[in-house]
Amino acid sequence: MDSEKRPIEHSGSSDCYAVLCIDPPWPKRKGGIRKARPLQGRELDYNTMSVDEIFELLDREIFPMASEQHTVFLWGVDQFLHDGETAMLDRGYRMHARMVWDKENGIALAFSLRYSHEYITWFYKPRFTPVSQETRGKFRSVIREAGRQHSRKPDGFYKTVEAWFPGAKRLDVFSRENRSGWQHWGNQIGHFESA
Repeated sequence: MDSEKRPIEHSGSSDCYAVLCIDPPWPKRKGGIRKARPLQGRELDYNTMSVDEIFELLDREIFPMASEQHTVFLWGVDQFLHDGETAMLDRGYRMHARMVWDKENGIALAFSLRYSHEYITWFYKPRFTPVSQETRGKFRSVIREAGRQHSRKPDGFYKTVEAWFPGAKRLDVFSRENRSGWQHWGNQIGHFESA
């Protein structure tokens, strides 16, 4: 079955997650078509959703699975950073920090600036959950790790979250990669294992 048309899968029990990592399928398209790949289309290799659709789904399917006190890491790109953060604040979340993934590569946006980063905004509700004592002040707000396939996130980010919240029940939302110690939710779980 085509991975885009598969039903949503969930790889674990469905209650009381203390940590949610959400990588929304923001409504983006590929940039300019390169001469080297003239047959390449502009659509991404996964279905995208409008910002409203993303948050309606999160309200319906994901946020009810969170424990009363929980942490959310929301992935974002410049074009939708404000939309995502505003939607989270409207839902009563508080922002703790914004982190940046330096991909060490990237595409030249409109053939000008090389676009080589993504954001992770750290939210919490209703109170901040302290990170493990031995990790306090250990990690930086910039993660430097080379990008790989489109939408594949850096392993270092997940290792950092695991170190911050070692005993927490963690859910990776819109997941495309199986990770030990995480439950997964999405319609392309394991995509990168088959890539």
